[in-house]
Formats: sequence, C-alpha cells, structure tokens
Amino acid sequence: MSCMTKMLASAALFSLIAGGAVLAQTPPPAPPPAAPPPAASAPAAGAPAATSDKAEARKKAREARKMKRQMASDCRKQAKEQKLTGDKRKDFIKDCAAKPM
Repeated sequence: MSCMTKMLASAALFSLIAGGAVLAQTPPPAPPPAAPPPAASAPAAGAPAATSDKAEARKKAREARKMKRQMASDCRKQAKEQKLTGDKRKDFIKDCAAKPM
C-alpha cells in the first residue's frame, strides 16, 4: 500500500469512529411541558387528617414493638425457668416469640 492509501484509510476509519461517538452523545429530546397541578379546593382541611393518620400509625407501631419486646422477655424467662441452654434455648425463644398473643 502506498503512503497516500494508508492515510486515506486511517482518515476514513477515524471519521467513522469519531462520528459514532458524536452520534452516541446526542441528547434525548426534551419532554413535553408538564400540566399545572389541579387547584385544591381546601388544602388545609386535608392536612390535619393525614397528620393524625400518621400519628395513629406511629402509636400503633410503638405499641406493637412494646408488646413484642414484652413477649420476648417472657419467653426468655420461661427458657431460664426450664434451664434450657444453647440451640434448645434459642429455638424455644424463637418459637415462643412467634406465637400470636
């Protein structure tokens, strides 16, 4: 191959590579403009109800955690009274704590 042919081949190869990189970096089309949010008739009226629902859910979860801790404590006491050790103790506590109240 002559020197001129090598240069033309390398220039063509470079343009293909560079052109592909440019095409790969084309930004996506812009999304259509968003519609304005609908106007709420009474935004303040709905806020306290949502807040009280969250507060009640937190209170319920807190009571459930407290009950679960108490149940696990009772199971540990029973395991101690039965003088269980090792895997037997662990399995007993796991089964005992899993029972519904």
